[in-house]
Amino acid sequence: MSQARRADSELDSLIEEITVDCYNEEEQLTAFENAFYDASFPCPGTVVGEDVEVLSVSMSNRRQELIATCRRDGRRHELALLDITIQADPTSSRLFAAYRRWAGDQD
Repeated sequence: MSQARRADSELDSLIEEITVDCYNEEEQLTAFENAFYDASFPCPGTVVGEDVEVLSVSMSNRRQELIATCRRDGRRHELALLDITIQADPTSSRLFAAYRRWAGDQD
């Protein structure tokens, strides 16, 4: 099995582990939000070529996606998690990759 396929199957296993007890997409999103409690924050990230510090990840009642609270130049911003390139520790990076795969964002 190629490394890419092995990585995909590992992400699929992580997604299944996170969403195993979920009945619908909203519950799956909530499960991912809960999984990010174990991620290491803050961590560095990039948005449209600009460096940010990712402080946390949560759901927003107004949007059906995870939102990252970021800091840049002393100001806080809420951005779609999928719009951020994250440079995190291996465990957190794997979680970010699983969320991207689950959301259908396969850069």
